Amino acid sequence: MQFRFPTLFFGIFLLVTACSDINSGWTVDGGGYMKLTINGDEDLDLTIDPDDGDVTLRSNKHYVTFLGKNRDGDALQIMVNKPELGDNAPVTSSGYTYLVLGNSYPAHIIDTDSSYIKFDQKDSILWSADVHLIFNHCYGDECDNDRVIITGRMRYWVDPDDR
Repeated sequence: MQFRFPTLFFGIFLLVTACSDINSGWTVDGGGYMKLTINGDEDLDLTIDPDDGDVTLRSNKHYVTFLGKNRDGDALQIMVNKPELGDNAPVTSSGYTYLVLGNSYPAHIIDTDSSYIKFDQKDSILWSADVHLIFNHCYGDECDNDRVIITGRMRYWVDPDDR
């Protein structure tokens, strides 16, 4: 009987310690690139710096965010909720997935039915996907009815310290 209290206390301690990070999740660093084309004819090469890729897995949230940039001010940010192998719809609300060309006003996806991120690899080492996104066409704060279609390939590798 004298061992019951310390054993019970130790068991509760282990349970609390094991569950303490359930909602805190984790993020990983890495690096990568996006090799894309604009409307099928103009190349767009973007770099994903270590701080610009975010793989966040939590009990209540599970998403990835990748931000590719270049020196010309071009940028493409992609966010996917609950990523899985195959086709994934990008998050389009509140500007989570957007395109900036030459420091212009961010363009947001207008064709959510035809826009997708198709992961063919997603693991602790490498995230690879085909990208097909359709945005509105903007100059400054003004947007017209023309479409900007971004297609290509994205790769992101996870930093070895975060695997």
